[in-house]
Amino acid sequence: MNIEETSKQYIADLQNVASSTLQIEALELFKKRGLPTTKQEDWLYTKLTDVLPEKFEICKQPGQLENVKVAGKYQLVFLNGVLNLEESFFPEDLIVEIASANDTSADDCIDDSKDIFAMLNGAATTKILNITVPKNVILDDIISIVHLSNFENSFATPRVHITCENFSNSNFVEIFKGHDDLKYNNLSVTNFKVQDGAIATHTKVQIEGNQAFHFSSVNAELAKDSSFKSFTFTTGAKKSRNNIDVRIKGTGATTSVDGLYALRGTQHTDNFSLIEHIEAHTESSQLFKGILDDSSRGVFTGKILICKNAQKVNSEQLNKNLLLSKKAQADTRPQLEVYADDVKCAHGATVGQMSDEEAFYLMSRGLSRDRVQKLLIHAFCADAISKIGNEQVEKFLSEVLFESFEKDTFKNMENV
Repeated sequence: MNIEETSKQYIADLQNVASSTLQIEALELFKKRGLPTTKQEDWLYTKLTDVLPEKFEICKQPGQLENVKVAGKYQLVFLNGVLNLEESFFPEDLIVEIASANDTSADDCIDDSKDIFAMLNGAATTKILNITVPKNVILDDIISIVHLSNFENSFATPRVHITCENFSNSNFVEIFKGHDDLKYNNLSVTNFKVQDGAIATHTKVQIEGNQAFHFSSVNAELAKDSSFKSFTFTTGAKKSRNNIDVRIKGTGATTSVDGLYALRGTQHTDNFSLIEHIEAHTESSQLFKGILDDSSRGVFTGKILICKNAQKVNSEQLNKNLLLSKKAQADTRPQLEVYADDVKCAHGATVGQMSDEEAFYLMSRGLSRDRVQKLLIHAFCADAISKIGNEQVEKFLSEVLFESFEKDTFKNMENV
């Protein structure tokens, strides 16, 4: 089936599922939009006909627990898209509730109204994980939200809503992991409401199976003097899409939206971010790095929108790509849309191979070419990871990077 026929089939399938107000509203939005095609600017470089199944079937297969390394001592575990409280443990200060879609309105969701796969998630999901970090609470360790997938040919649709109340401080690491050679689909939504003076960090770690289609939507609303850090790490899935939308609605608020994608084989990832400066005296920064080997492809589209009343804004954006193969491909589109006249903004992008000058300098100090290549690759990735600003998470991510990308890449270099 072509993409239009698949859209009609998905609508028919979801009409049999959607019963709550939230589900019905999301399905109505999807009816107007349909599945994306490469004719749409936001999906210019990513076609979906090779990964999407013909029918939208929600996963009903029970999940299986497995050992997964996490970043801290607390964890919330999803098995095939369903929260498993028996395997979850979290601090007493954290409020964790499972809400029904019947009790959730569209206003509570803060999804990007143009986000097609968030619409599909909203139309399909029946349970929502609500997490609240109470006022003035500073969590003593990282909360890992672990999504384990071991199903085939259907969709998991986990949805997480996180409220960080006034002057709280929290750090979340969300991990997506699945089995290789299982063809499954993960559509996730994670929403943050960061209230006055609160500090929140979200690190997304995508190490899905090599046949999976992964889509995630991360949305955040920032109130006065709040801070939100987002880091998106991608080394898994056959094809993936990361949507990030941060709305800065309070003066004095700051955000950094950073990421790293490291791909091999024929993997394809598409990163699409929007940072909206709605109020004056706000700041944002963005660094996305991609390292691409074999015939992989990385896409970055980043837009910074500065509204008319958002004076005294300081914003910068940079995307850098390192190609390890002549067949690897990078597409980059950093964008500024500015409607205020008293702002400081900068953006840029680079695509290239490893620097011959840097390699020559290191080799002249006695290092072998093989060692030099490994050092340059690791340094390129470490620069992005350092943006997280938390030593514990950075160490965790460096270990994941080695196991999921560097180890095989370095081994192939030795065999050349």
